[in-house]
Amino acid sequence: MNNTYKVLESDTDFLAAALAQSKVSVWFRPEDDPEGHIMDYGGIVEGYSPESVKIASGRFIRERFEFRVYIK
Repeated sequence: MNNTYKVLESDTDFLAAALAQSKVSVWFRPEDDPEGHIMDYGGIVEGYSPESVKIASGRFIRERFEFRVYIK
């Protein structure tokens, strides 16, 4: 199964995901690992700031993690 996803990076991306109530997953992606490791299966974006994103009552540092929304 080949899932297509979009990496959320900008405030506009996070706003669109929040308004669409899209499920967003959180990934740790070291430079030497192109796929990354899932850290949290996530949920709906509840809030965001330049430093962090709040998903399913958890806060994740934007600089440290990758946020993915899957496209059906």
